Amino acid sequence: MRIKGATLLVALALAPAALTGCGGGGGGDGEAGGTINVFAASSLIEAFEEMKETFEEENPGAEVRLNFAGSSALLTQIQQGAPADVFASADEEKMNRALEDDLVQEPRDFVTNELAVIVPESNPAGIETLEDLADEGVTIVLAEEGVPVAEYTEDLLDNANSEYGEDFSERVLGNISSREVDVKAAANRVSLNEADATFVYESDITPDIEERVEIVEIPPDLNVVATYPIAVTTATTNEDLANRWKEFVLSEEGQGILEDWGFEPAR
Repeated sequence: MRIKGATLLVALALAPAALTGCGGGGGGDGEAGGTINVFAASSLIEAFEEMKETFEEENPGAEVRLNFAGSSALLTQIQQGAPADVFASADEEKMNRALEDDLVQEPRDFVTNELAVIVPESNPAGIETLEDLADEGVTIVLAEEGVPVAEYTEDLLDNANSEYGEDFSERVLGNISSREVDVKAAANRVSLNEADATFVYESDITPDIEERVEIVEIPPDLNVVATYPIAVTTATTNEDLANRWKEFVLSEEGQGILEDWGFEPAR
């Protein structure tokens, strides 16, 4: 992976009017230039910021405005009329809801991800295995309910009930001490030794996080696969440029950048 800074634009702090002022200026005239607003899951921050730089270099006159948040928050904003040109979700369920509401057109899966457990480098709770997360006194942080990583975590824990006892998932969820706005916030809490463990995507273990945490192995037969779809919205004001971005994400060049940041190809 490459070390790269990331700017998280907190979606819920942006009013639709403010977003309109900072994007949507391209119009649907078929030109390569103009501006698009890309609403993307927070786990895509590093990859999409690098892709933005490359895309803008290859498309003179184009500007990509990136808006990152949990997929559930992004979906809510789009449903409420926020001016998004492209939606990239961390799960298919949120995209399917957008499709049912006629908010997006022709979604395509573009990458997959798997879950990982991270603990602080000092590992004060002595967590060595997935099973240890159910121990009394362990403090776990997790993204808010409805955020894809939290839903994937519940699926994984349900899988683990057959391995560690039928109440395993209940005991682990009972150790959650706080809910964070998204997966990046949860990872940061653990990296700062403010909690004993959290569930993240493998791609979230970026170099700056990796040097401050330890990774606890999840048995492969218990893990789950997160599938990420992308789609141009039906309300886009620059459909040509939005489609160019979508195709870039799906291209060999775009897929290479995503792979560098820990994502796997869509299955």
